[in-house]
Amino acid sequence: MRVQMTLFTVIDKETGKAPDMEKIALTEDWADGLIYCDMEGFAIQDDGGLMLLDECGNLRYCPEGRFSVMLNLEG
Repeated sequence: MRVQMTLFTVIDKETGKAPDMEKIALTEDWADGLIYCDMEGFAIQDDGGLMLLDECGNLRYCPEGRFSVMLNLEG
């Protein structure tokens, strides 16, 4: 049995909710080039930078301050 752990949660500061990755890929200039129908999720770099990725290997760096990141340290 495979157990998936979520190490962090991303919150959209504009909505206060989980980000709508498809909408972001379609409407925000910084996310241009991501394949909206194949969104993978977010990743955090070693330096703390946040990236949005699609399943085709494309990635875009999120603008600083656009999202909140909460670490899930339990477990």
